[in-house]
Amino acid sequence: MPEKGEKETPIRESVHVDCPIDDAFRLFTDGFGEWWPLTRYSNAGDEADTCVIEPWVGGRVFERSRSGEECDWGSVTTWDPPNKVSFTWDPGGSGDGEQRVDVQFDADADGTEVTLVHAGWETPGVAVCAAAWDSAAIWSTLLTQYFLAFATEEILVSA
Repeated sequence: MPEKGEKETPIRESVHVDCPIDDAFRLFTDGFGEWWPLTRYSNAGDEADTCVIEPWVGGRVFERSRSGEECDWGSVTTWDPPNKVSFTWDPGGSGDGEQRVDVQFDADADGTEVTLVHAGWETPGVAVCAAAWDSAAIWSTLLTQYFLAFATEEILVSA
């Protein structure tokens, strides 16, 4: 945890996907429920069915259980396909409202660079929770092992 007066450094993770920017954005957002590992990261545990990013500013980021119950994780604050999606982040329902996730998509000659920045660790309770859960390692794993693997599989299937 930082010294008093210091701000937490946002978590920044990037991954390169071998597909056009439109596809990378679609796979991250529309495909969210397909690549997010609900068995490991959900509120409903084994009963979790899917998770969704609604495609508009003000849309919800939420999970749905097999029985249809929904649990909000955040709210979309920027919807700018295929360049950027941003949302508040509070999957545990702490109500702190301080956490933000920004996902930037940048086309390059070989595909798309996807950069995720998770900020809002200035709230003391959030900083303690982030350290305990090692949020940086979790986002790294989510982007590299889950999103990248899902995107790669989708690219291969559609080829």
